Amino acid sequence: MVQEGECTKTEDTVYIHTTYKDNIKNLSESFIKGFEKLKLSNPKKYAHRVLWGWLDKADGVVFENWKIGEFEEHGQVIYGQDYGYYPDPTTLTKVSIDKRRKRIFVKECFYETNLSTEQIAEKNKRECGKSLIIGDSAEPRLINDLRAKGVNIKPCIKGAGSIIAGINLMLEYELIISPDSKNLVKELNNYTYSDKKSQLVIDDYNHGIDSLRYSVYYQLKRSNKVGLIQRN
Repeated sequence: MVQEGECTKTEDTVYIHTTYKDNIKNLSESFIKGFEKLKLSNPKKYAHRVLWGWLDKADGVVFENWKIGEFEEHGQVIYGQDYGYYPDPTTLTKVSIDKRRKRIFVKECFYETNLSTEQIAEKNKRECGKSLIIGDSAEPRLINDLRAKGVNIKPCIKGAGSIIAGINLMLEYELIISPDSKNLVKELNNYTYSDKKSQLVIDDYNHGIDSLRYSVYYQLKRSNKVGLIQRN
């Protein structure tokens, strides 16, 4: 793997990383001072735009309050589930909340496309046993079918403003993501605001995040949220 900023050769490919510092003797003093000023005021932008460093996260990501860590169980573990077929995946996320330390522990259980209802039911029972799953309420027939197959599942809370309400709850906690949750990490690195001022988020890189949000909001929902309803 080629490291950021490295000049090297791998097989038949040569990697050359250059910056303005390699040509500094030919640059004006004002030009250099502009870069140095940016370095002090916005080091992240300086590293990416000036030194051409790689971005670990997309610009404007919604969640920066997360890190990799081992899953811990605190109180009741409640799973979240989002549904897709192809190209969108069906996801199952294991969630445990440590309210005292303000931490949410998260583990990606599966993240797969082309799953039948029978396959989802079997995977759910294998991963969760009798533990509660909060599923996407946009799929009521699927939830009823999964219930009929022995899955302990309830529909998530939805309504006007439910997405940003759930996101804001998640932003109040530190998210601890298990090391094997690769798809969820990718989503967290790419889930961005389309308009941060209006709190609008992109409808992409969100299948694992949505399943996480369903569980978190179910557990931490606030009774004074107007317009948010529990669908039965």
